[in-house]
Amino acid sequence: MPSESASPAPGTSAIRPRFAVDATVQLGEEGKPFVRLDYRLSRSELLFERTPPAGYRAAYQVTVIFYTAKGKRQVTGDTYGRELRVASYNEARIRGEDLLDHLDFQVAPGKYQIQVTVTDLVAEKTSGTSVLLEVPSGPTGLMWFSDVTLGTIAARGARPDSAGPVLTPNPSRRYAENITQFAASGEIFDQRPATGTDSTYRLTYMVLSDAGGSVLGRDTTVIRTGSRTPFLLRPHLGGLGAGSYRFQVEISLPPGTEGAGHQKPTVIRRDKPFDIDQSPATLGFASPQSLDPLKYLASQQETADMDRLEGEDARRAYWEAFWKRRDPNPDTPENEAREEFYQRLQYANQHFGAGGSGWKTDMGRVYIIYGRPDEVVRNPFSFDRPPEEIWYYYRDRRTFVFIDRDGFGRYELTSPPDGSSGH
Repeated sequence: MPSESASPAPGTSAIRPRFAVDATVQLGEEGKPFVRLDYRLSRSELLFERTPPAGYRAAYQVTVIFYTAKGKRQVTGDTYGRELRVASYNEARIRGEDLLDHLDFQVAPGKYQIQVTVTDLVAEKTSGTSVLLEVPSGPTGLMWFSDVTLGTIAARGARPDSAGPVLTPNPSRRYAENITQFAASGEIFDQRPATGTDSTYRLTYMVLSDAGGSVLGRDTTVIRTGSRTPFLLRPHLGGLGAGSYRFQVEISLPPGTEGAGHQKPTVIRRDKPFDIDQSPATLGFASPQSLDPLKYLASQQETADMDRLEGEDARRAYWEAFWKRRDPNPDTPENEAREEFYQRLQYANQHFGAGGSGWKTDMGRVYIIYGRPDEVVRNPFSFDRPPEEIWYYYRDRRTFVFIDRDGFGRYELTSPPDGSSGH
């Protein structure tokens, strides 16, 4: 049976054009909080049309509406148009969330449900999602701590206007092999006069598992840079297995900095949930989800054995034995079968998942099992049939047909029309 696709995470649209959005509260130049919306999508989610004399064009529209969380009353909103032009068709088919932008909104304090929709103006298709956010009344004392933005670190020099590391926001807060580039940013606002004792801040950050246990904790010192001090945290999370986590950052405010009535230190905490998907970066870690992808290759008996395992030691031992049985060259330190498997899994996450797990989709499953197709034929929409992709594996004498039944880009595996064998 076709594998079940992962349900979209909060802030991620379920249909095409699929995108992810995240909201954070920042502090503007005048000291008033504002909402920053970061959104990200792939150009492969958009329909490109040929533009004479050469090239291709896509256009989309982003609509944002703020509703009160309880009354559902519309407070504010706006619509923004975007256009993308490329020189060749191959540039239009690049997969991976490569389109990143952000929008800023000034709203009154309160709790909001933020509805975000993206409309492909060429294909005339619209998708949407929503996020909940509370906007505080602003600094009540001398210090304030912004929301935390989760993302990844780009290579030095990736932007010409930056001399140091650059944070690229990750609105879906879903990581795979890029977990080794995990980073978090924020800002400290301080109206106190700078003195020797106030020249640095002590931040505490930790990572909690979905069960609430701490898997990492660190303290760090941030040097004050005036009334606004940005910070960038780069914890090493390459040792975490697949699963759900929370990233927390705390700062202790000295007595009196929150107002005249506060005579004791106050701890302010900001936290954001995030997910780590299966990838080469999670290779060998014994989380409960670590064995799930292996079931694509496992026999019925092996699958039953996996379901009965309990504890990290048992899962790790089984994982090692599973790949030892499949090692084509046991006398060498490398395991080519294992390396190829996780490379395919990484490709599936990058190319077949949008806000979800690419390896859980039908295309991801087939790619992991059989690898890159020898030939791919893409048939666009016509009056008598939906869009489809046909993957040919000549070496295995297999053909797989994927159909976009509803026109929203969710390609599902179907029976081959020509009677050739599929999986």
